Amino acid sequence: MPVSNKDVEVLSEALFCYYFAIYKTKKEKSYDPILWNRIKNYSDLVSFTNKMGITPIVTNVNNDPAFKTRIPKVAEFLFNRKSFWANALESQMDAFFADGKIKKSGDYIIMRADMIPKTYDPYQAYSELSYKVRGKLGFRGTIDKDKWNPSDVWIFTKKSQQFLEKFIKLFNNQLINQPEYSVKMMEKLNNRIHFLFNKGLLYPISLKAPTGKAKVVFENDVTSDLVKVVKYDDIDFSDNNQDAKIKFSVDEVDRESGKINRREYIKGQIKTKTVLSGGARLEIEAGGAARYGSMGTENYQYLIRQTDKTGIDSLNKIRDQKKFVKLKRKYWTKTKGAEWLARGNYVKEFKKDPKKFKEEIEPYTQELFQHINNRMWDSASTEMSAKSPEEAYLNKTHAGEVAVAVDDITKRIMRDMTVENLFNLAASQGFGAGVSQSQLETRMKLEKQLGKNLDEDFKGVEVDNSKKLWSSCFYLVLK
Repeated sequence: MPVSNKDVEVLSEALFCYYFAIYKTKKEKSYDPILWNRIKNYSDLVSFTNKMGITPIVTNVNNDPAFKTRIPKVAEFLFNRKSFWANALESQMDAFFADGKIKKSGDYIIMRADMIPKTYDPYQAYSELSYKVRGKLGFRGTIDKDKWNPSDVWIFTKKSQQFLEKFIKLFNNQLINQPEYSVKMMEKLNNRIHFLFNKGLLYPISLKAPTGKAKVVFENDVTSDLVKVVKYDDIDFSDNNQDAKIKFSVDEVDRESGKINRREYIKGQIKTKTVLSGGARLEIEAGGAARYGSMGTENYQYLIRQTDKTGIDSLNKIRDQKKFVKLKRKYWTKTKGAEWLARGNYVKEFKKDPKKFKEEIEPYTQELFQHINNRMWDSASTEMSAKSPEEAYLNKTHAGEVAVAVDDITKRIMRDMTVENLFNLAASQGFGAGVSQSQLETRMKLEKQLGKNLDEDFKGVEVDNSKKLWSSCFYLVLK
């Protein structure tokens, strides 16, 4: 029975829950994954969990509609590709139960994030907060809940369920009575979840398929002295693809001293990821994961413009050239504000007449390419590999606008900070534009530790903590 991408998502999460229950109750020696060959339906599943003595822990998973319909696919999922997932789940358990920071003495209940009851669901509180943030920014779109906490699986105790139920009721009442968004509200929610983790009462877990031995990573730990400092490395706007890649590296730095704990421990790229429907996400490729994180167009338009718009100004100078007067009238009359990207307008015209669109946009696309690379774009191979030559130009034009907006930022420190803000949102570290006091202080300490003078790039940098909308919530990553 074929296993789709959605199947992998549901089955990897649900089976993590069953494996956790088996290992928690120390039944792993009496468990053999081959047992799943005999589990064909819900009745078989309940018999299995009753026999293993794990039903109280996984009742919610047993009744998960998304998993119940996929029970017949479990065996294929576990044993295909030389038992990849059977081995991966064992590795995840070994890492989780071996970690000294994780307490294991509670009476736990485990479930997929999609199945948390509303009464104690932290995402319900986030949803209300997100609505307030969108109002503050004037967003039409959404700020995905995964940007706050990307956990796939949550482990609760009865005590944490009761605590969250009371807290969320109080929290939502406070939100109703609070006319404007306040960053302190998000901090309050985040602190409660971290508090419950420290007490061994709650574990939010993000799952990544391990390519080797699994390990546990603690993200957004408010008690840690270590912070991520992101550097812009280069722009890759090359011939043989439809995208632009913002290359970056991440240092782990002690916030107090500025000393580097781990240099360039993450290296990757933020890549334009476009689809014809009009969406044009930015997606991180790093750390051995094809998708480290992503964000929508409205989010990164805001982050780039609100952090440093000198690159956008450079893009508008290209658009203001006399040779593009007709294009300006057609596409760019309303692009000097918050929505500075013109992809929406391009998509409309592309859908009307793809060939006409390519013909009129090609000189501009070539101008963007030449601006970055000092030569013309050899589009032949891209046109052949794309869905159509016309769509290749649609996507490459959008990618070029993003590339100029970032690469042409005047100050080195602001270019770094812009990429850091993009990374933070995509990788679920937080949502903030501009430069916060803590960001600036950490970078100044880092520069001094490296023996560098605080050069002209630091002069005139404006701190605006009001643009720090929220930090993401604490969670564990198993990867």
